[in-house]
Amino acid sequence: MTTTPPAVLVLHNDERESAELQALLERNIACKTSITWSGLEALRLLKAGHFDVLVTDDYAPDLYIGDLIERTAALPSPPQVFVLGEDSPASVVGRYQNLGLCRILEKQRPRILLQAISAGFPWKRSRTPAARKDFAKGSPQDLG
Repeated sequence: MTTTPPAVLVLHNDERESAELQALLERNIACKTSITWSGLEALRLLKAGHFDVLVTDDYAPDLYIGDLIERTAALPSPPQVFVLGEDSPASVVGRYQNLGLCRILEKQRPRILLQAISAGFPWKRSRTPAARKDFAKGSPQDLG
């Protein structure tokens, strides 16, 4: 049985970095990737279409990252949310990770992002609080 690659939405305010992320994802996971710089546009796209994963920087110029995560989690079929950042995400969005609404990944380690997305197959995850906590923690092989 073949697994369909995930549909990924990349939200990043740096055009060069978002293009690099898109190329990395499409080359290594063969996924369909869309890009936006706007948090409000990302929410519109998430409501209008199906995305399995939202990869976002820890900053969007037009929407507080916490609001983005909460509003994404409230969607009928929310995607997995991976927040890329260095030191600030733990203090800014750590509580959302603890609730199982997102995972914080190191921006400078793209291999971790690829592993985290790949570990999400087949993209049908439970919305129970326990399942969200497991998603937030990740597994040891995701972090290698």
